[in-house]
Amino acid sequence: MTNSRNSFGAAGAMLGYLFQCRQALLLSIELTKSAPGLSISIERFDDIAVEDVDAPIAQYQLKHSINPGSLTDTSVELWKTLRIWSEQVRDNPQLPFETRFSIFTTAAAKAGSAAALLRSDRSAENERSAIELLDDAARTSENEETKRARAAYLALPPEQRRALIGAINVFDQAPNISDVLDEIKDRLTFAAPAQHLQTLVEHLEGLWFSSVVRSLTKEGSSLPLLAVRSKIDELAQAFRQGSLLLSPGIEAVPDQKALAPDSRIFVRQMRRVSLSSEAVDVAKRDFYRATTQRAQWVRENALLDGEAQHYDNALVDRWQRECLARSETADLSTDEQKQAHGRSIFHWANRFQIPFRNRHEAWLTTGSYHVLADYVRLGWHPDFLAFFAPSESE
Repeated sequence: MTNSRNSFGAAGAMLGYLFQCRQALLLSIELTKSAPGLSISIERFDDIAVEDVDAPIAQYQLKHSINPGSLTDTSVELWKTLRIWSEQVRDNPQLPFETRFSIFTTAAAKAGSAAALLRSDRSAENERSAIELLDDAARTSENEETKRARAAYLALPPEQRRALIGAINVFDQAPNISDVLDEIKDRLTFAAPAQHLQTLVEHLEGLWFSSVVRSLTKEGSSLPLLAVRSKIDELAQAFRQGSLLLSPGIEAVPDQKALAPDSRIFVRQMRRVSLSSEAVDVAKRDFYRATTQRAQWVRENALLDGEAQHYDNALVDRWQRECLARSETADLSTDEQKQAHGRSIFHWANRFQIPFRNRHEAWLTTGSYHVLADYVRLGWHPDFLAFFAPSESE
């Protein structure tokens, strides 16, 4: 992926890579209808490539700029692309007859330039003129930055240059990274009610970006379009049925910096009954996942009125019943016995589960218990209120 450097520095480069991923998702959504058996890859054969049995049938070079300029016959970005494709054609002269090459650029092709003449609605005369312009620019330009690219292009025999240029389509003034998102929403209006469309797209993008990362770590493996179609259908069905969706990546092990500090009350409650460090670490992860996911559902307006409160009340009710049942037969004469009793209640809660609507993840129940312990609505030590209840002055 190439993109213009600008006053935004690294931000421009980052936006370029995000644009690449988002454009690949849009392309995937469009192709799932017409050619669901194909695959798509990023940084394997090109910025983006559409593949059939591990061979590219379409390659895309993307040029994104925060402040798009003009694309001329001597533009560096144009010649960088031509160098890549010229070297591919040098190695495989049959490639232009098997693959379509496309340039997506947020820049505007200058009127009368080769890029303008190579738009998808061109005539045969436009194509011949574009070849003449590029041949002339390759021979006469003195730009050192494009020297190797122009040499690679001119090293091709004339018939190969004609074949390459004939296989190229230029899409200038292409939608920028924000506009591509709007196009993705337009393609997915069928999949969810209008009030949930933004949430669906956010979930799909999150899953897509995770898939792209996995593909890039596997030497540029491709992504089947059938998997994209399946995920869209799965998300659409979830919204129709009113199911709660997990945020992409929520079940991954969180960074240690994201975990709650030992000063949090729910951690101090565990320390008070002498739970192991391993149990505390697991509890911190569950607390992080539960609080993060529940907050996301609130932001998405995914919860019914009072649903979270009813869930928490049910957890407290079950905790109270369990404490009562166990205290009937427990000897709580000493603090050591009370700690042991508290550990048994904790481990019961760590295994107990109440579904949150359609979600059955263990960490959601246990993490919610830790949230309640943090608010001192429940505790593990029989005397937890004496230790942790806020004073009237607080």
